Amino acid sequence: MYHAWQAEPLYQGPQGFEAWHHDLGEKCGTFHAEPPAGPGLACFTGAMKNLNGPHPALDGSRIISNCQHLHRAHSDIRADDKDFFYLVLQVGGSALMSQADNRARLGKGDLVLLDITQPCDFYFDSLSDQMSLIIPRQALRQRLGQRQLLFNRPLSADSALGSMAGLMTQRLFDAACLQPEETAALFDALLMLLRPGVSVALDGEHSSGQAQKLIKAKVLIERNLRDSELSPERLAEAIGTSVRNLHRLFAQQHTTMGRYILEQRLQHCAEAIRQTVPQEKITAIAYAWGFNDVSHFSKAFKARFGISPRDYRYQHPDECS
Repeated sequence: MYHAWQAEPLYQGPQGFEAWHHDLGEKCGTFHAEPPAGPGLACFTGAMKNLNGPHPALDGSRIISNCQHLHRAHSDIRADDKDFFYLVLQVGGSALMSQADNRARLGKGDLVLLDITQPCDFYFDSLSDQMSLIIPRQALRQRLGQRQLLFNRPLSADSALGSMAGLMTQRLFDAACLQPEETAALFDALLMLLRPGVSVALDGEHSSGQAQKLIKAKVLIERNLRDSELSPERLAEAIGTSVRNLHRLFAQQHTTMGRYILEQRLQHCAEAIRQTVPQEKITAIAYAWGFNDVSHFSKAFKARFGISPRDYRYQHPDECS
């Protein structure tokens, strides 16, 4: 292990892998981990330390393992409902990061900005040591304005911006020795420093064209909400753009296409629950508005409205016809 981690708890072997994988999911979201090549789990080695700074908004983890592949799919994104950006600093080893149709090779000291709401694949040659700093979506958006985010574009450790951002990221992981006000100031400075490296300005004409595409996308979503097979690929083709650009359109609205669709479906379901007779099954309403997993619908509904669909119906008896 790297010297900085000699004092950290070490996960080893099959049981260690299970514990490490569980901690990874709890902190960072659902990832499928492919064990080391050769002996497999028997030779697994890993460690993980959560960022515990004095500022409540500061969050992240330092992750070490000799897994050869980490994967996060659309189904994982729907299941754990995580929603943030994360800045990855390669502390040791190397990695190939794949997201948003881009591949980024990271060496020691390189950084990359990623989106937890987008599928990804990470490949490692051997033991890898990464710091993953969670960045609240709104916090970064507020500092970027209408600029377009660039995901999975590496910031080289050899560049002035990359080296400074890396130093500040490492300092935040040592935030226990900072005062809360100092930590907040350092985090804010890091976000402003990242601005030219992870985003680009949009010109007026391009912005207008993008706005029109977003309007078309929302109209088509409304027309096809009942279709459980509605996908980014189909929608992008219908409005004449790429899937990658489609995701950018919604990102500029501080959301994702998936979250926008979910919100619209939940609103229609809530209206239907209020207005239909009690005998009509809530599951039938959910299926009618494009949900194909009742458990996911119930979880999402409660997260959005604070109560279960059944209790929501009980609270609106007078509106049922």
